[in-house]
Amino acid sequence: MSGGAGHVADMNNRMKQNRSMKTSNKPKFKSNNRDLNFSSGESEKLNFKKVSEEELTRIKTEIRKKAESERKKERIIFALTVLILIIILTIFLN
Repeated sequence: MSGGAGHVADMNNRMKQNRSMKTSNKPKFKSNNRDLNFSSGESEKLNFKKVSEEELTRIKTEIRKKAESERKKERIIFALTVLILIIILTIFLN
């Protein structure tokens, strides 16, 4: 009779794997690799494209139209879900 020795072995394996995954055991914390994790404080200058005012307003209106259509889709899906839920509840409660 093993008495559940397989379960104990599995538990020990899982605990060993969890210990190996802890951040303190990863090599980035054992050596002096702070430059890989932290920046020096100097940030790169980002170069954005220059866009005319007409193009900028066109892009903004396009984004607003897409956002409005997404909100409309979400409202329709929500309304249909609520309607289906109400129908299902009335069927099961009667």
